[in-house]
Amino acid sequence: MTTTDYDFLPNSILPDRDAIITKCKEAGFCGGTGFPLRDANGEAIIAWVKYGPYVTVNEARTQDFASKELARTPDFALVKAPRVFDAFQWEHPAFTLGCIVMEYVDGSDCGPVDVDDVAKAVQRLIDIRGPDLAPGHIGGTLVHSFFFLDWVAPARYTSVTDLQDHINNILKHKGDSRRVDIVSEAENGLFLCPCDIDPGNFRRRSIDGQLFALDFGATCLLPSSFFAVAMRLSENRFCRKVAQRVTYNEPEDVSAIVAASYYLVQFGAQPVALPRRLQVANT
Repeated sequence: MTTTDYDFLPNSILPDRDAIITKCKEAGFCGGTGFPLRDANGEAIIAWVKYGPYVTVNEARTQDFASKELARTPDFALVKAPRVFDAFQWEHPAFTLGCIVMEYVDGSDCGPVDVDDVAKAVQRLIDIRGPDLAPGHIGGTLVHSFFFLDWVAPARYTSVTDLQDHINNILKHKGDSRRVDIVSEAENGLFLCPCDIDPGNFRRRSIDGQLFALDFGATCLLPSSFFAVAMRLSENRFCRKVAQRVTYNEPEDVSAIVAASYYLVQFGAQPVALPRRLQVANT
């Protein structure tokens, strides 16, 4: 796929992908997840490169979608997201690596004093409705959510029914009589669910103080109740303070979903209670 296939923002001064891959290799794969990309003279910063084994093209598509949706609203100045110039994956001997080349935000990461403004940004993000009813990043990926151990689903859900059936199977396996109905909830659409609400994932631009949401790795499209689930499960103090300042729905199903999440912990990385059709589809 090329940049134009995903309607990313064209940037004619970027080096080619091979040159960017070389820069990633020079930066290394331990300790860092990104670096500023400079022009041919090695002077001006022309982009930020995020890369790693968990970075995907569909994360980039979700980020770019969010950036465009934010730009369409009257309160655009409240929060922005960097536009994406390019995204691709390549094979490393040990794993597949993903790369997102995006707008560079010259500024400083947010801190505890920014909790009120970050909360306003999160409020705006969770109001963004996705373009379809497939859980995950746009284009289809494993769901990233605090619900799952290590934040990553054990299988790809092609529909909300898949996700609902898995949760209900977990509850049944646990001997819990409760069942959730997130399919009915999703009739109103799926919404962005930012889980990793860390101050380092928000940045203020130096020139004007504009706030940017930076990282969409753990921001998927899900039924809106999953934001409440994420806030209950988060152990991040900053995230909890943000949650106190955000208005969101917390339907009865949230308690059952949280219980199912806790039940998964004892099984580690082993897939538990996957519906048979998902077992077959993911083998």
